[in-house]
Parts: sequence; structure tokens; C-alpha cells
Amino acid sequence: MDWRPRVEYLPAAEHVRVVSLGMNITFTKSFWEMDFTGLEDPMGDFISRVAAAGFDGTELFLPLIPETPDRVLELHQQAGLRPPIIDIVTDGETPADHAASFDRSLARALEFDPPLINSHTGRDIFAFEDNVALFAHAIARSREVGVPVVHETHRYRPTYSAIETRRYLEELPDLLLNADFSHWMVVHESDLSDQEHNLESAIARSRHIHARVGFEEGPQVNDPRSPEWSDHVARHIELWRRIVASCLAAGVATLAITPEFGPPPYAPTLPGTAEPVADVWDINVYMKDLLRRELGSVG
Repeated sequence: MDWRPRVEYLPAAEHVRVVSLGMNITFTKSFWEMDFTGLEDPMGDFISRVAAAGFDGTELFLPLIPETPDRVLELHQQAGLRPPIIDIVTDGETPADHAASFDRSLARALEFDPPLINSHTGRDIFAFEDNVALFAHAIARSREVGVPVVHETHRYRPTYSAIETRRYLEELPDLLLNADFSHWMVVHESDLSDQEHNLESAIARSRHIHARVGFEEGPQVNDPRSPEWSDHVARHIELWRRIVASCLAAGVATLAITPEFGPPPYAPTLPGTAEPVADVWDINVYMKDLLRRELGSVG
């Protein structure tokens, strides 16, 4: 399989309301904000709720999956869902520790038959050359196992900013991203309209989307349904449309989107309580329905 993205930029006018003819857009659900307290079958209840809400599949964080891969896959099949996307993280004191943890997590993730693996790779405090080596290692392992691995744009990681991420993309032509631009809104304290060149590089390599709406002072607005955030929602949708257009031009068969509004402390809470100001599950369902309309889907 040739992992090098075939990139063609579409005219700006074609970045508006893209209908994904020839490409499936699937919507996957994270269990990040679900409360499993008191549930006898947490994964079963979660997957049933995901299917009932109209999602196509799930995105599961590997360190928090207690069930066996066989059990997880059986539940997905029974619910009519695709196999899960698996999220992994690298950790440790040194770059070598992170490479070893990537290998361990990759081996475990593959047991879930994922169509895609999303990785939090490396550290922002490591030298550029060390992170390049980590990404190169992950790219090589992805080729070996035949499952695409994308690397999330995230604070704490080498991809914490649009500027730094472009450096890695220029160094590594096969590096693919999971676009979570909400983090960059905070890092740069802007809507990124002054970083078009950096955005173009990231959009061209994005093969997965975490659809959370950030703003200049935080990675998550309190409720994207509220009118005061309409400009921020529109800006994110514009960027997501451009990713759809880029994937279409590159011949990508499937683009998975995970609405990823999270629980506290990502979700603002009422003073003196731990209660979020809005229901996060409902927000993620709303984002799924909004993006189905805005981005189009096939299949």
C-alpha cells in the first residue's frame, strides 16, 4: 500500500458544502464523557446507546478498555457498528521510552481490528530530531502492520501548534494527522486565519477529525448550540469542509469524524459544583447531526 498522500488543492469556492461523492464520511463516538457508574455492562450499554443515537461506530481510548477485544468486536457487530477506531498514547521519560510504548500499544490496538489508529505521539519538550525519529518509527510500523496511524494535533505533544506541526510535515512526507484544531485556537489565541500556509499543510495531511469547537481562550466552547458561538462553529466547519475536499482529491475512501466535546474540566461547570453547564452527550449528538448536514455523507 502506498501511504503517500496524493494531494491536490481545490479552489476556495469548492470548500463550501462539499458532498462526499465517492467517499464515506462516518461518525464515531468516544466514551469520554459517559458516566459508567453503577452499570453492570458498561461497554454494552455504551455501544447500545451509540447505535441508538445514529453513530456509525466508536472511538475507544485503549488504556480505558477493560473488555477483551473479542467482546468489544462482538458488541459492535451485534449493534451493526463498524470496528472501533483505537486511540493510543506514547509515554515515558525519554524518546526511547515513547517508541517502546508505541510498539506495545500498537500491538494491543491491532487486536481490536481497527480501521484506523489515532496516536498521541511524542512530547513537546523533546528535541525536534527526537520527535522526527518517533514519528518515522510510527510511520514504518504502520506500513508493516497495514493499518493507518494518524497523529493527533494536541497540546503537550509535538503537534501542539500549527507552526511546529508544519515543520514535522515538511520533514516527513508520509506523516498523517488527526485534525483537532481546537487546541491550536488556544495555543495561538486566534481563529488561525493568519496562518493559512500552516493550515494548508495540516489540512492536506488530515485523515481523521476530532470535531470539537475551540476558541481563543479554551479548547471547548460551553455549548456550540448557543448563538454567541456561531462564528466559532462556522469557522471550524469551514476548516472541516476543507479537509473533506482535500481527502476527496487524494482519493481517500473513508473519513471518520468523532465529535469530541469532553466532560469537566473540558466542559465548563457551574460554580461550586462539578456539573457541566450543558449535557455533553447531547452536544456530541448535535455535532454529529450538524456535520452530516454540512459535510454530506455516502453509504
